[in-house]
Amino acid sequence: MMALISFSMSRRSNNFLINLIPLAFFICLTLQLPIVKGRVQIQPINNNVPPNVAKACNNNNECISWLQADRSKDDLDSLQKADLKTIGFLALKKIEQEATNVSTVVRMKLLNDSDKLSPDTQQALSDCNDHFIPAIELINDAVDATVNNAFEDAINYYTIAITDFEVCYPRLKAMRTSNEVDVGDYVDHHIAEVANARNNLVKFIHIPLDVLKVVAASSPH
Repeated sequence: MMALISFSMSRRSNNFLINLIPLAFFICLTLQLPIVKGRVQIQPINNNVPPNVAKACNNNNECISWLQADRSKDDLDSLQKADLKTIGFLALKKIEQEATNVSTVVRMKLLNDSDKLSPDTQQALSDCNDHFIPAIELINDAVDATVNNAFEDAINYYTIAITDFEVCYPRLKAMRTSNEVDVGDYVDHHIAEVANARNNLVKFIHIPLDVLKVVAASSPH
């Protein structure tokens, strides 16, 4: 008797699964999802990337994702319609804001936490601040140059700005508790916070430069 019940339930389960197959294929066809070897393949988001964004990024996914990340709907709409020059402008404004955020962290620590900072920490943060401020000014110069179609000047300004951000790194690295390359521990949390913020910034700092080079190469001479 139990065997019959088990067999009956098994048949019902199989019938249920069989009935689901047409529904699954209908959903795939409706959503235009490709099916490869019987499995639904999820399409990457980048399939809907505007052609000019893809061109500005040389179809690089990291660049495309960075350009689109943390933007309002209006900004994303602007990217959809943007020409190469506008994309270069938006890339510079984005990195300018991110650099300003890092610089603000440094300045607030120097202003509000100076009594809690060791002399070495205070010196390291001061050195970084001395490079961050002119770097942000140079990015702003690059923005102005881009607006005025002086793309080679924009590239030069921005290249120097990158150097300023890189110059800060040895001072922060010297404040590590170990010389191992992958060690992220610093002598205090103030240095750690600034170092991590700076490191996150420089991960993407090359992207606006790459975009500017595409813009310059595509502009009429």
